[in-house]
Amino acid sequence: MLRKLLLLIVLAILVFIVLVATGMVNLTRRSDGSVEINTRDPVVGTRATNVQMPVVRIENRKVELPTVGVEGEPANQQ
Repeated sequence: MLRKLLLLIVLAILVFIVLVATGMVNLTRRSDGSVEINTRDPVVGTRATNVQMPVVRIENRKVELPTVGVEGEPANQQ
């Protein structure tokens, strides 16, 4: 249990170090001694791109289907 907790803490520290190293997170020290954490703003949008998409088509085909029927006269005639 303790090993798993320590592994998670080490993993979180490594992720934070990678974020700081890539510039996603910036740490700056203020004049009063506190540390300010600045992050980049995400950019969300769309762009037109050509991709191959599967296409579903509806076609009319003649196929043989099983049928169910009753031969003879109806049983309940009045």
